[in-house]
Amino acid sequence: MAEHRREGTLLTTAAQIIIRIRAERELSMSSLAVLAGVPTSTISRIESGQIEPTLGMIRRIALGAGYHLHLQYYDLFSGKLEDDAVQVSAAERTGNGEGDEESER
Repeated sequence: MAEHRREGTLLTTAAQIIIRIRAERELSMSSLAVLAGVPTSTISRIESGQIEPTLGMIRRIALGAGYHLHLQYYDLFSGKLEDDAVQVSAAERTGNGEGDEESER
């Protein structure tokens, strides 16, 4: 899962990430949904833990709020912590790519 580190806090669930994004940007669920191009119910279901979104959906929501998504993961085979900036294609910015809300229903 994507992780977000700020002020010494490690965010490991999609719900934690989306809640933090909304709090930092002072956005309602509906305003974040509009910015990300997803239904408000999707934001609500992610935050309540009812659904675990795809990485594409998390990326789309983060981008809508003006964030770039940066992943850090642990490679079990090499034993190394890896960093990887996630690239967002033009199709995803316009809502025509991976992570559309249809995949969350």
